[in-house]
Amino acid sequence: MTELTRRGTIGVVAAGLAAAAAPGGGGPVPAARAQLTSKTFVLVHGAFCGGWIWRRVSDLLERKGQKVFSPTLTGMGERSHLLNKNIDMDTHVTDIVNVVKWEALADFCLVAHSYGGYPASGAIEQIADRVSSIVWLDAFKPDSGQKVADVTNEAFRKLLQGAVDRAMPASDRRRSSRRSSSMTGTNPSLPRS
Repeated sequence: MTELTRRGTIGVVAAGLAAAAAPGGGGPVPAARAQLTSKTFVLVHGAFCGGWIWRRVSDLLERKGQKVFSPTLTGMGERSHLLNKNIDMDTHVTDIVNVVKWEALADFCLVAHSYGGYPASGAIEQIADRVSSIVWLDAFKPDSGQKVADVTNEAFRKLLQGAVDRAMPASDRRRSSRRSSSMTGTNPSLPRS
């Protein structure tokens, strides 16, 4: 049995996405037809990273003639300086929807990884008519009304709250701490669905 390396995994993901986007939904496609068919991908990252996490996959897809958008959600990655108590699930949904609207995307493949499944699910409600296929790559697929706090453990919730706390002034932190102690999902500083 061959050990699957990180680089090998990235190649498999890119090849799988390209095959899934090909006409016929991933079945065999003649080489000439596959080269003429270009697909657009919107890749949504998980928590604690940014759009840059898709760089290798993006490079592989673009070399095959595909167009790729991998936005960084507000308050994460290189946009971490924007993290504040007002960032919530609606913000991340809007991040995805705005890429689709501003880039005038249609007939594209939406790919969500991990936490990215939450905002991607919300975005689909607004852009479903523009999405031709969806790939859930080890992603959360929330039920209606389900919050991130409903499916994560206490350690993750503390890590998330710590990140939010570091991004807000102490006076807001105390107020937020009292509000979020029960983890009901009503704290505006925590991602919610």
